[in-house]
Amino acid sequence: MSASAVLLVLAASFGHALWNARTHSGTDRLGTLVVSYFVGALWLAPWVLLDPPFEVWWLLLTSGLLHASYITALAAAYDRGALAVAYPVARGSAPLVVAALGIGFLGQVPSALTLVGAVLVAIGLMLIGNVGWNTGQRQALALAFTTGVVIGGYTLVDARAVEDVNGWAFFAMSSYLGATFALIGNRLSIERLRASLRSGVPVGLASSTSYALILLAYTRADAANVATLRSTSILFGLALVPRTLTRPLVVGAVVTVVGVALVTL
Repeated sequence: MSASAVLLVLAASFGHALWNARTHSGTDRLGTLVVSYFVGALWLAPWVLLDPPFEVWWLLLTSGLLHASYITALAAAYDRGALAVAYPVARGSAPLVVAALGIGFLGQVPSALTLVGAVLVAIGLMLIGNVGWNTGQRQALALAFTTGVVIGGYTLVDARAVEDVNGWAFFAMSSYLGATFALIGNRLSIERLRASLRSGVPVGLASSTSYALILLAYTRADAANVATLRSTSILFGLALVPRTLTRPLVVGAVVTVVGVALVTL
């Protein structure tokens, strides 16, 4: 893996942790995430005009619904729990879900490294989850795991879609649909969205930039290596909230990152 690819992925991972921390620190997490999705869709809109992805409309609708579920579940998890608990669980469980779905529905045969990695992820998430459980963050844990399941779902859907259409265009449309479905499903008012602009715009720019950096990294390194290094975002996320850290959280996060690395190899 080249030095430039490593730097791109690390920058993207830090950006991902940063926008999650910014979202968690806000007063209206749901409004912030919906606005951020619209910002990302707007930034990528030119690709929709240049290469419309509408031939895979069923995948667009599915991805949009999953992204709306992601917005709703992540916001609810952040409303009910600390970033140091909710973020690692949501982020760490997603690769495990993708691997499980690949084995269960695609007939993929897991390697020994994948199985060891899955066990480590489970142990790491149990350590983090135990902290959340003992501190009364049980709803946050359930919602964070739900977020991870949804991430796994839209990861597979989006990966299938970009086999046939432009990835930038598809991501723009799925972001727009996800934000629209979340807006309607949660009955957000225009006034609430307007009040969330101050937090939602920078979050949207940070999240879409992180995604752009990952896409660029894919052109310079193998996808498996990129996915592995992306898991460092969990550690970046914990580094942004040092006052809330305990030894079980740190150990759990490190074990989870190692497990994710093995699962995605």
